[in-house]
Amino acid sequence: MLEGFDVTAKAVKEHMLHGDPLLLVELSHRQEHEWSLFKARGALRVVSDTLEQHLEEIPHDRPIVFLSDCPGEESSARAAQVLLKHGWNDVHKLVRGFDAYLEAGLPVVPVTKAVSAARIMLL
Repeated sequence: MLEGFDVTAKAVKEHMLHGDPLLLVELSHRQEHEWSLFKARGALRVVSDTLEQHLEEIPHDRPIVFLSDCPGEESSARAAQVLLKHGWNDVHKLVRGFDAYLEAGLPVVPVTKAVSAARIMLL
């Protein structure tokens, strides 16, 4: 079980290594969502301002961890509060978001099977 509202990537990694189920919800701004090359493996990707349209996709029977690729952690904190308001209990915010997730060596997958040349040139 994950303890506390703010969780570290280390705690998430340990939870995953034990095989305990959790759902990662990856938040992004609309522009970043369209240009992302990778996402956390198994994560539900949501544009920050559309979370309430995705509530049916979020289970109640496992910890929910929000991570954001946006600077700061405000969007993750707001999203977690939305779930708490709608009756979820086991809701957390990943400290330092997607950057911490990557630094911890946690798994990522490509967002799409093909990366367009335009996206590559912008990198």
